[in-house]
Order: sequence, then C-alpha cells, then structure tokens
Amino acid sequence: MDAFFPTTITNYIGVFASAFTANKFIYFRGFVLGFLLLGQTRKCVTNIARTCFFVDRHVSSWERFLSQYQWDINDVRCRLVKLLKEKLQGKLLVYGAHLAWVDTTLIAKAKGKMPGVQKWHDSSGNPGRGEHLIGHHWALVGLLGATFIAREWTPLCFPILANLISGNTNPIGFVVDPNGTAQAMKFWDAVCPLIAQLSGMLNDPLEHTPMRVVADAYFAKAPFINWMLGISVHVITRMRKDAVGWDDPEPEPPLPPGKKKLGRRRTNPRKGKKWKLADLLKSFPTECVTVLIYGKLRTYNVVTRDVWIRDVAQKVRVVVIQTAGEHIILLSTDLTLIARQIITLYSMRFAAELGIRDAKQHFGLGDYQCTSFGAMTRFVGLSFMSFCLWRLTLLTDMDEEWLQNQDKISPLSFTRIRRATTRFAIRQIFRKSADGANFQNSGDVPDEIFRLVA
Repeated sequence: MDAFFPTTITNYIGVFASAFTANKFIYFRGFVLGFLLLGQTRKCVTNIARTCFFVDRHVSSWERFLSQYQWDINDVRCRLVKLLKEKLQGKLLVYGAHLAWVDTTLIAKAKGKMPGVQKWHDSSGNPGRGEHLIGHHWALVGLLGATFIAREWTPLCFPILANLISGNTNPIGFVVDPNGTAQAMKFWDAVCPLIAQLSGMLNDPLEHTPMRVVADAYFAKAPFINWMLGISVHVITRMRKDAVGWDDPEPEPPLPPGKKKLGRRRTNPRKGKKWKLADLLKSFPTECVTVLIYGKLRTYNVVTRDVWIRDVAQKVRVVVIQTAGEHIILLSTDLTLIARQIITLYSMRFAAELGIRDAKQHFGLGDYQCTSFGAMTRFVGLSFMSFCLWRLTLLTDMDEEWLQNQDKISPLSFTRIRRATTRFAIRQIFRKSADGANFQNSGDVPDEIFRLVA
C-alpha cells in the first residue's frame, strides 16, 4: 500500500502505528487517506471504504472501528500534538507562546437516532439557513502558527479537539457538583475543558511554554476569562461596542486618630472611574501602529489602557481601534503584549475560520452518520487528524517534484495536494500493472486518466 502514496504522508501515518493493533491500524490509515481522496464527495463511511482500494474489508468493519473497536482517540491526539511540535517547532510559537483558538460550529442533522440533536439559534447571518438550525453544536479547539511561504507571512491552522455541546432540550452530558447534585452540562462545561486538555498536551512535565487562546466576541465573558486565568492561559478576544471598564480605585483618605469608619462594610470591591471603552479615543491621545493583517500592511490609530471589567479576576489590557464605522475594542489578559501584538494575534483568528471551512469541505467534518456519541467523536477526531497530517505534508513537501503541477492554486490548498496525490497513485498503479512502461517519455496516459477520475 505504501508504494501508492508519497513517502512523507505514509511516514507521518506510521507514527501512530503503535497506538493500534495491526488489524485496526489499516482502518486508521484508510480514514486519514480516504478523507482527502474523496475530494468534494460526501465523506460517509461507505464512500471512504469504497475509495480505499488498498483495504479489503467490508463497510460494516469500518463502522465497527468507529463504534466498537477498542482504541483511544485521546492517545492518538496526544501523538498528533507531539508530532506537530517536533516538525513545526518555532512555527507554533507566536510572540513566545503557543497560540490556541476556540470556536463553535453548527452542523445540520435530522432528529432521530442521533443523540444531542435539537434546535439551535443560528448566528451565521446566512439568510438561506434562517434563524434556527436543527442539528449538533460542536465546540472546536486547535492551534495556530505562522510561517513564510513565497516570502509572505502565512498563518497556519491545526484543528485538534472537538466536543459536542449539550443543549437544554436534549442534553447529552452532565456534571456533578461537590454536593453530589447532577445537572446538565452548560456551554462552558463543554468548551473550557478542551482548552485545558490542549494545554496539558503541549506541556511536558519538564517543559512549560505559555499558552494564549484567541476567540471571537462571544467568549468575552467573565466565566470563560476567569476559567482560562485559573489554568494560566491568557485570552485575546473582542469586546462589545458598549463595553465599559473601570480604573483602579482612588485610595481612601486616612481617618483621624481615634475615629472609626461609619456604615456597613462593603460587599463589592471599590472601583475607580468608569469608562465607556469606545470613548477612550476621545479622552486620550492616540498611538499610530502598523500591523500585517490578512497579508496587507495596515495603519491604525489606537488607544491602549489597562482597566478592570465586570466580574473578571484581574486587570485586562484593552486596545480601542479607530475605524471609519464603529470602533473595534480588543481585550488581552496578557499585560505584557503591546497594541500591535494584540491586533496581530486577534487577526490570526481568521485562519481558524478558514480551517473550519476546509474541515467541512475537504475532510467531512459534518458528514458523520453515527448513532452513538463515541462514534461521532471518533469520526470528527479522525477528520481533524487527516486535516493536520495532510497540512503537515504540504508544508514538508511544498517544493517536492510530486507536488508540482500547472494548476494555479494556493500553496496550502488541499485541492492542490489531493490532485497531486491522485496523480501519484495513478502513476504508481500503472507502473505496477504495465511492465516496461516508460512514463518519462509518455506521461499523457496517467494525466488523461486523472482527468476522468478527478
């Protein structure tokens, strides 16, 4: 089988061989390869089994691999993170720390045997989908990095973890408080442990590298920020346009000797002057900063200030960006970052949006048809596994001959590597079946066949 595919991807897949028995590893290898080879076709188990010509197993065996066979998806994820750190090294460090991302996505599913399906509010703004969607709500967590490709600074996205969010109508998870009372999982109970899990994967017992997480405005809430501070993870996010903050309180004047303070003891901490954060641009001189966003240098006038915000355990740094429309307010719990760095880190979140789109289009993130929670989690985990290993292959073999073609496609496009891999496999099959064929002199036959199957 290995002869049909580029050496780089087969070597990366081989790293996970010890996590499976021999008869189970062939399914793992088939899923990783099959997700990409299917292209825009639906990535259901039936299509994956049909595409993997090198695995002679019935489709029911592929389904049992997801639902019944004994293997640990968390062990596989840990090996993936270790492989990414080993191969990418400094590319996964942004301003001296690992940068994680967190987001959620809705996947339409019909009510029936699948657990967790219910009606969710759809905030995507897509008029074709309406205000609500019936299906699953997933929390997604991954890593962001950056490298120079063709002399351009390019953000990299690697989705790692996923967890199904439990709804109120059809809950699928429960938590137990210290008193032994069980209650349905809330939104933060599904999201925050994923970031804690990723932080644990990144840091070995003898090594601790700081980690930050970037998220959209929905996560600019005290429960999320305080949870992250509790596990030593800094947050970069965007605040609402009507957000407010407070300065440090003015020190109270000392009382005369022999006098006591009258009145009841304060139950809330004292606060200093209150600011509507968007109005900081009117009250303080602006600073001009130039940042690289979405491949272009842009210059903004900003105001930076450290303030307290409601219910958050420590001071935060806010950066108010002046724009032609509504001003943008960014928040960072890392007070060592300057305005330019905070803006750059938040802009890298766009790579996560593109990563979720690619995971759906190229790796079947929403194509599962499983009827058990464990099988769904494994399917989504294998989808992310395939995404990361093929992206790593793209970065490793970007200048290799097998990956070069005449298509004018982005260097990191999964369409590019799928077409190149299909050509590679076709040529290898022809070399094995046509004895003495010289494809160096007559390369048209594989290309013509490729046009029929691609």
